[in-house]
Amino acid sequence: MATKSGGEMARSDLVYIYGPPAVGKLTVAKRLAVLTGYALFHNHLTVDAVKSVFPWGSDGFNDVLHRLRLDVFETAAREGISLIFTNNSAWSGPEPRRRFACFADEAATRVERAGGRVVFVRLHAPLGCLEERVDGEDRRQLGKLTEADRLRQLVGGIDQAPLHPSDLSIDTSRTDPGAAAQVIVEALGSL
Repeated sequence: MATKSGGEMARSDLVYIYGPPAVGKLTVAKRLAVLTGYALFHNHLTVDAVKSVFPWGSDGFNDVLHRLRLDVFETAAREGISLIFTNNSAWSGPEPRRRFACFADEAATRVERAGGRVVFVRLHAPLGCLEERVDGEDRRQLGKLTEADRLRQLVGGIDQAPLHPSDLSIDTSRTDPGAAAQVIVEALGSL
């Protein structure tokens, strides 16, 4: 359990980085983890664990995936552990934006109830930039989306607006990952 020098419990942060595939969520998150010392709990860790048991996209998969993530967020906040989480905003299925926003709101509710705070960071870039990035060896190695056609389908069908008006928003076509991580660090200090 993390404590401040006076013995009081340190507040934990959940830096919730979201955006479309190939926008640089994991790259920025890794740089941010180095700068902050926060634990990196990226979406591929949970997806890989859950899909080893349940078929991708099934009701069981979605249920367990969401509960696992929310439980980790809440427990970390209760124990004073700060996390960085990445989440793909291009959800599929019925009402993807509403479901995505509901999950993010539930994450914030549980973290705040446990004494932490959530900082939402929206990464975005023009579709052409995403298309250039999507077919990379590092993406294949992690089992990420690598097909430009599928990317266009997903991104074309999502609402690119921030989840919350107060979100930090960074255009990764104009800001390199190290600079983006530094912007987030500065925002964490000013909140």
